[in-house]
Amino acid sequence: MAAELQIYSIYKLQDEDKYYLLRTERPAFSNASQSEEDAAGTAEQNNRSRMLKHISPDGFELIGELQNSPVGEALYAASGKRGLDIYYMETEFGHPWVVLGNATSEEEFLSALDDDEDLLRLQPIGRPVKITVDFLTEEVLL
Repeated sequence: MAAELQIYSIYKLQDEDKYYLLRTERPAFSNASQSEEDAAGTAEQNNRSRMLKHISPDGFELIGELQNSPVGEALYAASGKRGLDIYYMETEFGHPWVVLGNATSEEEFLSALDDDEDLLRLQPIGRPVKITVDFLTEEVLL
């Protein structure tokens, strides 16, 4: 059985310097059923599309995605937060995969990252990028 999975996706509104961090959920499914896996992926994608359309009818650019637990307590809140500072780093796995988190400084982010074996397995590369996002969760838009 594959457990439900929270997915964090960073988007930039096209033609604007405005960023959004969406947290969506892929439902659990049976590993023995390809149709259940497909349905779970479709459900998550539909919720993500619905959230993006709610934000703006204009296009978005996907900056990165994390299918793991991020750094920082603020990213576990049920209702999200506007104007949240986050850091992200690309990984050796290429676009769109990133590690990300909320921290008060780059040093705090890197220190928390160094303490997280799961995120380090994603092989972050380069320097952290700091952006301010509107963090939105599915719970807010239900």
